[in-house]
Amino acid sequence: MVGQSASGRPVVVAITGGSATGKSTLARALGEALVDISPVIVNQDRFFRDFAELSPEEREQARTANRPDAIFWPAFHAALDALLAGESTPDPVPGTRAYQRNPEQGVLGPGRVVIVEGLFALWDTRCRVAADLKVYTEVDDDERVLRRIYRDITERGGNLEGVISWFRRDVQPNFPIYTQSTRRYADLVVPTDRPVDTAVRALADAVRALVDKKGR
Repeated sequence: MVGQSASGRPVVVAITGGSATGKSTLARALGEALVDISPVIVNQDRFFRDFAELSPEEREQARTANRPDAIFWPAFHAALDALLAGESTPDPVPGTRAYQRNPEQGVLGPGRVVIVEGLFALWDTRCRVAADLKVYTEVDDDERVLRRIYRDITERGGNLEGVISWFRRDVQPNFPIYTQSTRRYADLVVPTDRPVDTAVRALADAVRALVDKKGR
């Protein structure tokens, strides 16, 4: 199959960490460092549920981005399984917020390396077991909060009151339960209050070694 090494599935890197700790930035940097071996980056945010089956009132109550029920797991697992089999997978998929915003589908993969990043990349057993390398991004809580407030206001058009309310309602209570608790599974913890160049080089070297090993 296209994308697979001779001896099996692609190398999988799972990257998790709290909101605004630099998961996506690290994943992109690692992808750029591995561009010659066709990495595929899977953002779990692309699999956030649209909750379309609920009424507007119910949807508002159920709305979350920081609990596992935010993810449309059947679609995420189907995409992961396809990539592990060396196949491509559609993106976005019906039932997700990404599809609701723009139903025009593209294709992810195949690739010799699959980088999964998201709040639940290590919480999800199937993803965690599939991962050859498990990474946790970390920064002090006060810096994480400031980054999130700045991002949500300047990049996403939020207002201060709404951003703080959402943080208190959804981010603050769920982070220690579903994301921070998975730090113990990580092979590498990457502090993101400083440049991550050294961590990216180390991860890229480790991934290349795994790719070479699988190809033998």
